[in-house]
Amino acid sequence: MKKILLISNMYPNKFNKHYGIFVKNVEELLKNNNYIVDKVIMYKTKNKFIKLIKYILFHLKVILKGLFNNYDYLYVHFVSHSSLGAIFLKKVKKNIKLVFNCHGNDIIPDSEIDFKNVRRSKKYLKYGDKIVVPSNYFKAILKKDYQIKDDKIFVYPSGGVDTKKFVSKDMNKKYIGYVSRIEKDKGWDTYLHMIKELVDKKEIGNYKFLLVGSGLEETEMNYLVDRLGIRKYIEFKEMVSQKELIELYNKMEIFVFPTRRKSDSLGLVGLEAMACETLVITGDKYGPTDYIKDGVNGFTFHSEDYMDLTSKILEVLKLEEKEKNTIRKNARVTALSYDIDKTKDQILEVFQ
Repeated sequence: MKKILLISNMYPNKFNKHYGIFVKNVEELLKNNNYIVDKVIMYKTKNKFIKLIKYILFHLKVILKGLFNNYDYLYVHFVSHSSLGAIFLKKVKKNIKLVFNCHGNDIIPDSEIDFKNVRRSKKYLKYGDKIVVPSNYFKAILKKDYQIKDDKIFVYPSGGVDTKKFVSKDMNKKYIGYVSRIEKDKGWDTYLHMIKELVDKKEIGNYKFLLVGSGLEETEMNYLVDRLGIRKYIEFKEMVSQKELIELYNKMEIFVFPTRRKSDSLGLVGLEAMACETLVITGDKYGPTDYIKDGVNGFTFHSEDYMDLTSKILEVLKLEEKEKNTIRKNARVTALSYDIDKTKDQILEVFQ
């Protein structure tokens, strides 16, 4: 039985149930497939001083565990922040295999501050024996910008989708919805401007708007909602349980995924909605382009262009029900190809 030390600066707890949930899910998958998995993890904290102390202890614990245990693999999540201790061990123990899992702005900068992440990651990735990425979009970035050889890169879609749970239900589809964090470049502002356009055009009919999420830009979001005068048209929810999320997807006629964030590596929410046979409209750049084919299993609009999004919404709503059903069935087929059971061999291959 091979032994893995999982190293991650993100992991869920009772206060942040969804933060790093992919890391925990992969840990369980490896354990269920006869790997021995030990771990050094960090939980989310906002205090900068406490965070610094936690990172120091985090890397020291990685080094101590690695020195006094015999691991076959070091499995590092979020390259720029979690790698120091692992690289020390790699230098000391030549036979140990180092596996990196890239997530987002550890290799693709969203802002000026993220360029520090990129500089660190470029140094660290040179020590990797294998590198896991969530999408072909990210694979292309590693090959072009980091000069990583093709045979080192493994595509694994962040745990995939549980298509046994995310299923279509016979419910009244009354919403045009958004599910994502309320943060920079996630497209919440594009979604709000689209609502304003539909309201002004008097084109919303009996549909309601649903916004599910929370994040660092909630103040800015609320200001824009009030400035546009659209609060009465929107139902707001913070991040919800998986069970409720499945219900909400099934209440949506259209799921809008307007991300324009370069570091959005895949976008599992889009695939979850597709598994529920919800019509998905996403931007035409970055991670979601791995699985959305315009007019086949979903729809795309020009990222950042809320007028184009508005036009696409109206175009989709006017489709014949037969056409919508064809798109829905194709979306389900696509989501099935990302099923957790079908994709698990992609991550198990990394540790063979």
